[in-house]
This record gives sequence, structure tokens and C-alpha cells, in this order.
Amino acid sequence: MVRRTKAEAEATRATILDAAETLFFEQGVSRTTLDKIARAAGVTRGAVYWHFDNKSDLFTAMLERIRLPFRMMLSEMDQVAEADSLQSIRDIMIRSLQIVGESEQHRRVLSIVFHRCEYIDELNPAVHEQEKLDSEVQQTLERAFERARQSHHLNPDVSPKLAASALHAYISGLIGKFLLTPRQCDLAQSAPALIDCFLDGLKRHS
Repeated sequence: MVRRTKAEAEATRATILDAAETLFFEQGVSRTTLDKIARAAGVTRGAVYWHFDNKSDLFTAMLERIRLPFRMMLSEMDQVAEADSLQSIRDIMIRSLQIVGESEQHRRVLSIVFHRCEYIDELNPAVHEQEKLDSEVQQTLERAFERARQSHHLNPDVSPKLAASALHAYISGLIGKFLLTPRQCDLAQSAPALIDCFLDGLKRHS
């Protein structure tokens, strides 16, 4: 038996993930079996199990392909000085919306998460990972708004926790609505105005 190279193994893994992503989007997660994914990828079921323990493991790996840019932006937000914190929040939220508006893969995967994923038992680990990312977003935003408060840029009547929760919900709502009716709004182009409209209500006005 010829041993595959690391590059060949990675290529097969990517092909399986691409096939899973397409089927999850077209058929929903619960109706997509590993057999269907294997056939769509042109590999054996054994090849799927070589790379992934089960459907939940595969689903999580699919999510990780789009999470990295967002996690990098969260890390970037944490490094910003107090005086620039509100501007950093603005810039990163705009970039997040623009990624969703411009990237077909991000739209497809997020559509699966928002609208085509039945949170059944076998996906509990993937759901846990999504909840963990949501928590990271909330906590990072809270820290950023706290720095904005300390630099006197945040409305003193609004707590950093409330500001973070409201912005997080606003972004989630914008993305969820866009995924359902993308023609109603050019999300990438409208991102600056959408974020400014929200943040203007949180700024301290002297």
C-alpha cells in the first residue's frame, strides 16, 4: 500500500470538508450522512473516518475554517489602547460584516449554523464550541467597551456589559437577516453605516 504524503492527506481532508459544507447547506445537517459526504467527496467512508471521528467532529472542523479570521480580529481588539478602543470596535465590526458580505464560504457556513442546523445530540460538541466562541466575543467586547469607558468615550449611562451584549445581538441579527434575504442589503457596502448607526448611540456626547 502506498503511503500518502502529508499534502495529499490535507487535500483529501479539504475535499471532504468542502463536500460536507455543500451537503449541509443543501440538505441540512441531520439529513446529511457520512456516506453521502464520502460519495460527494469521491472517497471511501473509511477515508472520512481517517480524518474525522464522527459527524460532529467534521462539523466542528468545517466551522473552524471560517472562525480563524474572527478569532484573530478578537485578539487584535484586545491589544488596542484605551484611547483607540471605540474606533477599534468600529473597525473590527465593519470588517466582520464585510467578510460575511463578500465571502461565499462564510455565507454558506453561517447559513448552515443559523438556518440549516438542527441542534441534535450528535452535534452537542459543535454547539458547545459555538457557545464558547460567542462567549469569547461577548467578553472581548466587554473589555473593549470598558477601555472606552475609561477613556471617557463611552456614554456613562451605558455599562460595558450592556453595550457588549447589545452590539453582539445587533451583529448576530444583521448577519442572520442578511443570510435569509441577501438581496435586501449589500452588507459589505453598508457595513460602515450600519455600525456607525449603532455605535453613535453608545458614544459619550459632551
